[in-house]
Amino acid sequence: MEKINKMVVAVLFGGRSVEHDISIITGVQVLNALDKKKFEVLPIYISKQNEWFFSENFFDIKIFSQFEPTKQCKKVCLGQNRNLFFNKGKKQKLFKQLDFAFLALHGGLGENGSVQGLLEMCDVPYSSPNVFGSGVCMNKLATKFVCKALDIKVVNFKEVFERDYINNFDLKENFKNLNFPLIVKPNNLGSSIGISFCENETELKNALSFAFLFDKEVLVEEAVTNLRELNLAILGNRFSCEMSSIEEVKIEKNFLTFENKYYGGGKGMESQKRIIPAEIDENTQKTIVEYGKKIFSSLGLKGCVRIDFLLDDSTKQVYLNEINTIPGSMANYLFKGKYSFSILLERMMNYAMIEREVDKKKIVRFSSSVLEKLSEKTTNERKSDSKKLF
Repeated sequence: MEKINKMVVAVLFGGRSVEHDISIITGVQVLNALDKKKFEVLPIYISKQNEWFFSENFFDIKIFSQFEPTKQCKKVCLGQNRNLFFNKGKKQKLFKQLDFAFLALHGGLGENGSVQGLLEMCDVPYSSPNVFGSGVCMNKLATKFVCKALDIKVVNFKEVFERDYINNFDLKENFKNLNFPLIVKPNNLGSSIGISFCENETELKNALSFAFLFDKEVLVEEAVTNLRELNLAILGNRFSCEMSSIEEVKIEKNFLTFENKYYGGGKGMESQKRIIPAEIDENTQKTIVEYGKKIFSSLGLKGCVRIDFLLDDSTKQVYLNEINTIPGSMANYLFKGKYSFSILLERMMNYAMIEREVDKKKIVRFSSSVLEKLSEKTTNERKSDSKKLF
């Protein structure tokens, strides 16, 4: 019987981020959804100290409730040519050569382009958007500036930098163009961590101090009245993409809190009270799809990306809120009528590999005589200087 060579697929999760625990949930879901008949699946847990570990036990989420690296865990690191090494005493030994990496990292260094850059340096194709797209989408302020340039509506906002806030910051002057109630958010964070709803200056001041515990940049936005939260997932790459159903997430407060998201059944966003498809009019649906396609294409995104929208139900105005380049549970619940989780992951892989094959055909090396001529010029100048001495 002919032996089938399986693709070696690593799933990276955990990481140095306040969303570390949420990343573990997504990571374990991906690990168990990947088809083991087709892929050799390697669970790679990244600790809060940025140490990388491998263990076959990582398929069971229970191990992480009181997890500490043990002798059963291999400490691993990624090197050139897609090689994954593990530490053996003071030496490193080749463990596996990776064919692909699924990023199940939320927030922090995992979603902002840092890990994506490492994977590119090591020539490992991966599931999420590239360094540029990941960085822009992780930065809420940058996302809003891009949206404004693309004529995509966003709520009125104001950015605040910590360096300015600690130096005689005048609340009234800086927020004179915004109307209460306001939402305060750390600029580079997700999972609703560090977010506050403010109805007056005292609450605003407290919210800013709280948000600066998580980030050096903070975003202050006008809250949408008659709010409805609508989400759209887009699956694809820079050449083609496909839309999920649009969902409405039912919220009990002024925004979806961390507790709302993750204490409602243990499956992150998948466990939320939702209406799929959302009960919205044709114009609202058209606007959401149009905005989604425009931002996905303009930023050259890939993988499965969830875009969150705000709808003012009284005016029917749609605002793009945030872009999640590595959504919780990979937003698989939005494709349930179309793909199983396993097939969704395979399609993410296919889209990434298609883009990689195109990129590999681009010229990345260029030979020139610049260094040779510079060396020759330097040698001549030295000879000229030595003659002047005599």
